[in-house]
This record gives sequence, structure tokens and C-alpha cells, in this order.
Amino acid sequence: MKAILPVAAKGSRLLPHTGGRQKSLLPVGGKPVLGHVLDPLMAAGITDLTLIVGHLGKQVEEYMQAYAQAEVSIVYQYQQKGLAHAVLLGLEEVDQPALIVLGDAVYDVDYEPIINGSGNIIAIYEVENPSAYGIVETAGKRVLDMAEKPDRPQSNQAIVGIYKIESQAQLKSAIGDMMADEQRYAAPYQLTDALKMMLDGGAPFRAETVSAWHDCGTLETLLATNQYILEKQGGSYCHPAAAVADSTIRHSSIMEGCEISRSLIDHAIVLPGAKLDKCSVRNEIIRSGARLNGYVSGQQNI
Repeated sequence: MKAILPVAAKGSRLLPHTGGRQKSLLPVGGKPVLGHVLDPLMAAGITDLTLIVGHLGKQVEEYMQAYAQAEVSIVYQYQQKGLAHAVLLGLEEVDQPALIVLGDAVYDVDYEPIINGSGNIIAIYEVENPSAYGIVETAGKRVLDMAEKPDRPQSNQAIVGIYKIESQAQLKSAIGDMMADEQRYAAPYQLTDALKMMLDGGAPFRAETVSAWHDCGTLETLLATNQYILEKQGGSYCHPAAAVADSTIRHSSIMEGCEISRSLIDHAIVLPGAKLDKCSVRNEIIRSGARLNGYVSGQQNI
């Protein structure tokens, strides 16, 4: 089965760190978010990969060289018209299934019932603020309705970014019809709207709940996901090509090329090439190439 991974977004909520680094390549637990997405797919036997890239797409192309065992296709989304448009670029006019997995989150998921299950499948997770997400309503596992960021959500079952579609051609047709309906829809085009068109047209959908879902789309959630992964790994991560001297590192990821001396780094991510001396960093992401001396989190602007 083919997997389509949209990784074209600019990541404006993660600025300044996404100004020079693709959003999906920001590290959590010492590894790019995209790596946390790809490795479980590969382990599940999904090696036919189509990545939809845009902002800093060449970085994604270079990163994918590490997955030589996969059959990788790179497609550029030159105009940012939304997730549905990105997915459309990866679909083929064939009556064959495809897996769609967003590249900006880390999932605890058993892919077996999704890959081998019959019909269309949407992965879900219960959230406290459902109006911020695409939401499904279900009876058992059967999807009754869905909506993108509804003002009055009828459930707290959020769509987390993993989908199995039985027919690429059917979804391609639904997205095309949605984009052609200029009275009801406008860019950025939402994938949830196209899937709802399929549902309303009689296509059955089933919901599968993931064990955990860790968003990486904001500074706060990226740090929280980093913390979650480090706790699973049993401690901090320090890249072999980083140098740390006379410092305390707690629950943090220190990336390649970093030089840290006489500092405290606590619940943080220090991006590649940063140099810190006599700093106290807590709950923060330090930008790539930063040169900080005597910096204390919350007291200075970096």
C-alpha cells in the first residue's frame, strides 16, 4: 500500500525555528518529527512513500536519502491551497487504497487494523478542546458525521491525521468536486470537507482510536512531545557531535554541533550549532546557530 505524507507547510506557529528548517524536520527526542512518523510506517511494511513538499522541500528530499529501502516519490505543492490540495497531488486515478499520514505529529498507533481493515478508516483521539480540530461523530466505530473545527462540536473525537482510503480515485474525485464548488468552499481546502462529501455520498467510514497523539505544530506542543519521548527513552538526548562541559542537562535534546558549557538546560530543545556558555534555559527551544552567553530564560530576547 502507498502512503501519502503531506509535509509542505511553512510552520508559521513555530517561527523563528522554521525560517530555515522544515517544520517536519524539527527534532523531538533527538530525531526529526518526520522520522518518528516514517519509522513505524516502515516497520508496518509501508515502503511506497509519496511526500508532498513545499517550504524548504529540498531539506526533506535530502533527509529521505536515509530511507534508501523505500520507494520514495517527491511532489511539490507550489501553491499552498490547504491539506486537501496537498493530498490531491499525491493521489492516482486508480481504484486502489492509500494511507495518508500527516508529518507534524508523533503517534502511538497500531497500524495493523488500519492497514488491513476493510473500508475507509479515520484515526481519532479524544481531546478536551474539540472545536480546534476536525471532529467525527460515531456509533460504535461507524462514522456518522464529521466537521472541521465546528463551533459547536457534537463529540470530542478529534481526527488526528491518519487515514486509510479504499479508493484513491474516489477521494481524488471528491476533492476535485469540492474545489470546483466555489460557492461553498475556498482555499485553504480542508481534507475533512472532502471526506464528508464521500460520507454523505454513501461511502462508509470507520474510526480507529490511537493510543496517544502528540502534536508538534506549536512551540508548546513540540516541547511537550520532546518531553514525552525523552521520558520513554529514560533521559536526555545528546547528539554524538555535540560537546557538553561542566553543565547539567535535564529532560532535554541537544542536537549536533552544539557546544554547551557551564550551563543548566532543563526541559528544552537546543537546535544544531548553538553555543551556550553560563546560561540557564528552561522550557524553551534555542534556535539553530544561537550564540548565547549568560542567557537566562524569560529574561532576555534571543
